Amino acid sequence: MKIRIRSVLAGAAALVVAGGILVGGGTAAYAAVTPGWEPDAAALGSIAFYDANGNPVTSGSLATPPVALYSVASGAGRTGDNRAQLKAFTPQVGVNPALWSGDILTGSTVYPVTTAPAVIANTTNPVATGTSVDFAFNDYIGEFPNTSTAAGYQDLYELRLYTAGPGQGQGANYYRTDVQVNTAAGTWTVVYPASATPTATALAGNPPAGTVPAGTSVALTATVTAGGATPIPGGVHVLDGTTDLGAATYDPATGVATTTVTVTAGTHNYTAQFTPTDPAAFGPSTSPVLAYTGTTKTVSQTVLAATPSSPASLTGTATTAPATLTATVTPANTAGGVEFFDGSTSLGSGTYNAGTGAATLAVNLTAGTHPLIATFTPADTATFAGSSSAVQNYVVNGTNATGVQVQAQDSTAPYAGSLSFTVGTATVSLTQVDPNSAGGHPADARDSTGHRHAWVFNGNLAGVGVTDSRPTQPGWTVSGQSSNFTVPTGSAAVTANFLGWTPGTPTGDAEGTVAAGPATKPSLSQTTSAGLSTSTNLAKAATGSGLGTENLSASLSLWIPDTSPTGTYQSTVTLTLVSP
Repeated sequence: MKIRIRSVLAGAAALVVAGGILVGGGTAAYAAVTPGWEPDAAALGSIAFYDANGNPVTSGSLATPPVALYSVASGAGRTGDNRAQLKAFTPQVGVNPALWSGDILTGSTVYPVTTAPAVIANTTNPVATGTSVDFAFNDYIGEFPNTSTAAGYQDLYELRLYTAGPGQGQGANYYRTDVQVNTAAGTWTVVYPASATPTATALAGNPPAGTVPAGTSVALTATVTAGGATPIPGGVHVLDGTTDLGAATYDPATGVATTTVTVTAGTHNYTAQFTPTDPAAFGPSTSPVLAYTGTTKTVSQTVLAATPSSPASLTGTATTAPATLTATVTPANTAGGVEFFDGSTSLGSGTYNAGTGAATLAVNLTAGTHPLIATFTPADTATFAGSSSAVQNYVVNGTNATGVQVQAQDSTAPYAGSLSFTVGTATVSLTQVDPNSAGGHPADARDSTGHRHAWVFNGNLAGVGVTDSRPTQPGWTVSGQSSNFTVPTGSAAVTANFLGWTPGTPTGDAEGTVAAGPATKPSLSQTTSAGLSTSTNLAKAATGSGLGTENLSASLSLWIPDTSPTGTYQSTVTLTLVSP
């Protein structure tokens, strides 16, 4: 007997990553095929599927809804549409796809989905969002099964994404992806077209976004990434709202595009939109909005200085140190006033000379660091725009103390880390224990007379790894559960409780406590055991533990009645990694 390993990603409210183990012989995973009806003349493009963390999904469970949490079209929706819905259709040889039987898999949901992970939230393309109360793929198959045995049709289904909007129903055209189902394994797999690599686009400007004088020239830089893949062939257009400003100069080797825009009076919402040369190779993406406001007002500038220069020191028995704050406002001859702040605390308004643009204020500062700011408010707000100075961290040292100011600018977002799950073993074989030995032909625990016995098959599961680099150390749990076995002709049912395991001691460099799960015996060995028919822990990292890499293993044991016919007994065990 054999155990084959496959990988599956699943989304949930908590972080969930799953891997499957195929127990027994079975067939190899489906390779990409070209369905007999492709290319579909009514299709606008393809669909990409994603889980709750924004990871691409190319296969999934037939039994668990939704089929995919996020289904994203490869191109734009129909003008005026803001809702998308995923449906399934059953192909028929020689029949126009428009006449195939089909039904819904999700509700009609609103897009864009701004609360989704960035790769989904940043696209304006149609997105259908699934929920746990949607139909499972098995529900659809029970309604419209594919019974065709024709090449290019057998076990295949077409998933379609339709759009609709206020005052207009779903159109005749759609985005589609074709999948192949394996009812024995309980899985579906994308077979056409080949999955595109998702991209993400970021946009930055110089000068930075905000209020600028009308007529200001802004240099925009868009950066396209695809999970480390290069080059990324395609093009980048810059839009102001819905107005296309044209193509930027784009380098596929670096993913960087540049262009210059002139900010006119009013509000401007700039985005960069990447369109791949080959949509089957890379997905499209749109950056978040970069907002500028062009003003016809004269934009002032305020510069702050303090004397004596920082750091100052307390002297004698004094509890404060005197300082003079001077703000210089340009352009000169601008009427208004200047207020000085220590952080958010007002220190008062300075004496302001509009002719020179200078304002001064005498202050007394206690020992410590003071973030000083000067803010200018014009008298004529219709003509002039106010301004604030950069922060000056002014240090006052205690008596007889000498201070050295040390500053560091952190421009990097806080490190969040990540959690990854690998199942590296391709095939695990279960070997029958010598049937002439006591260990290979033990009594069946279900028979109190001791007259009935079982055959025993053992093997080792290894190559399971968890890598957690999240500083918060929320902990994680890996569990496993088996499906019922497919059995040779003439065999009685072999249920999942016939299979058990004994988790090995975790090894690796993970911090804190990582404990192996309890041994779970086959039900023919212990009548009170449910075996792996229910979810059972392989290993668990407690809260505050698990930072690092941990290697997990287990010894598997299958007991079947000794009256079972010869042949292959096959099951699927799903390993699931869960973390808050």
